Amino acid sequence: MRSRPALVMDTRDQARIAAALERWPEREGFVGYRTRAFVYLLWDGALRTGSAIALNIEEVVRDSVGSRIHVVEQATLRACEANRYLPRSFEMTERARAAIADYLKVARKEGCLLGERLKGPLWIASHPHGVQQRMGQRTAVQAWHTFISAVNGLSRDDLQLDDVVLTGRVAFAKAANSSSELISAHTGVRSRAAARYSEHLAPQSRTRDVISQLNQQHKRKA
Repeated sequence: MRSRPALVMDTRDQARIAAALERWPEREGFVGYRTRAFVYLLWDGALRTGSAIALNIEEVVRDSVGSRIHVVEQATLRACEANRYLPRSFEMTERARAAIADYLKVARKEGCLLGERLKGPLWIASHPHGVQQRMGQRTAVQAWHTFISAVNGLSRDDLQLDDVVLTGRVAFAKAANSSSELISAHTGVRSRAAARYSEHLAPQSRTRDVISQLNQQHKRKA
């Protein structure tokens, strides 16, 4: 689906996209909440589109049987085809967690879940309604194109979901002082691939420290 190599989004474009994402649920309802949460998750840089789509709700919430929706800071994608049958743990920013919680509240309210338990596919197709069918990658891309085409003032009109992922990974690398170890742990890529970001700055101590920095950056931008 990708027609060119991924690129890092312009800083001004990032601000416009984030602002538009905050308004999108009011315009698009359930699909708007889903798009905002999905894009923010990709923007964290930990997961690519295919892996993100494979997530189940019980992998991102603290209690799948509770009435309160609490999205965890560290989630684990089960071993499946999307991650080469290896379990994959990753951490999420407050922005992504809040958006996922809002999305799940709407999904529950509108009868998109099968029952009251928080389980099954996280990203739910809008049709057919009420069967909790997993959203496909084509649907995710189409939802992104619908959203991004409505954002005014962007420097280019061909931004892709892979650009969101790369932008998030670069932001994480900067916050991590380009620590190959932390970048590898967060993104799931090998250390040699992670090292391309830089090798000259002192590493942070933990992935969670970097996520905290990203949370502060998001708050300042908001």
